[in-house]
Amino acid sequence: MFRATWEGKTVGEHRVVFRTDGGRVTVDTRVDITVKAMVFTVFRLKHFAREVWRAGRLESLTSETEQDDERWMVSGEAVETGFRIVGEDGPYLAPPHLLTTNSLWDSRIVREARLIDVQHGGEVGLVARLLGTERVTTPYGERRATRIQIITPHYAGSVFYDDDQRWIKALVELKGETLEYALAS
Repeated sequence: MFRATWEGKTVGEHRVVFRTDGGRVTVDTRVDITVKAMVFTVFRLKHFAREVWRAGRLESLTSETEQDDERWMVSGEAVETGFRIVGEDGPYLAPPHLLTTNSLWDSRIVREARLIDVQHGGEVGLVARLLGTERVTTPYGERRATRIQIITPHYAGSVFYDDDQRWIKALVELKGETLEYALAS
């Protein structure tokens, strides 16, 4: 679980839970963030997604996202010719090997140029650039981490992976605000 902070205040969390069943891995991602300035809501994001993976390939997904006053529902499943995803713009057939926009937990994401968009549907581009290494404080001690800048059409920022390729921190820029994701115990 990651605690999301803005200007030093906790504003929510980003939780990723993995369950295995035989060769399948189910990944549940839940984001609940509300940024307020005085009595005004600056930014609000609620997102839940369930992804089912087998042998490194996405088999199915469902998601529901509320951002500010907008709401999206997305679903998809593996088909013989790729991954069929249905979002706000209708159905879309993505290549079968793509990761999703939720896949920050998988360090391979920074080597990808295209992702399945779990929040809006369809496929989006990703640009990633190595920024170097930094020391990151975690609940398990200080870790050396590789910092990588990422940019998609819907969010940008930096993601940090330790030497074991585990996601341990993020700086996420959304709607002009920077949220820090700190690994919580």
